[in-house]
Amino acid sequence: MRDEPQSTGSEEEALMDLRKITRIRVHFRSFFSSSQIEGEGTVTDLSTKGCKIVSDRLVQPNTALEVWFFLPDRDQPLKVQLAEVRWTKGRDFGLEFLTMRSQDQERIGRVLQDQEIGSRA
Repeated sequence: MRDEPQSTGSEEEALMDLRKITRIRVHFRSFFSSSQIEGEGTVTDLSTKGCKIVSDRLVQPNTALEVWFFLPDRDQPLKVQLAEVRWTKGRDFGLEFLTMRSQDQERIGRVLQDQEIGSRA
C-alpha cells in the first residue's frame, strides 16, 4: 500500500505543496502597483518564479501588478514588469513572476544562492 500525501485543507498550503521551486526566507522592502492599486510591503520569501509579500494594502487574486523590491546587492530596485497575485491570506499574498528582464532574474538567482549559503553557515 502506498502512502498518500496528507492534506491540511489550507489552500495556501496546497499551493505550496505544488511548488516546484523552493523559496528562501528573506526580508526586502517592496512596492507594487497596477492601474487600480498601489501599495508597499515586505517580501518575506522569494524564488526565481515568485514571492510572498506582507502588506497593509489588500489585493485580490488574479490581480496583475508591477513590483519593485530592494535586494541587498544594489541600491537600485529590481523590477518585475508583470506579476500575478495567485493567493491571498489576510495581509499576505503570493505572486507569480510573469515578465521580467533576464538581468533581474539573474540578480534574484544570485541573492537566493547567497541567502541559502548564509543560512547554512
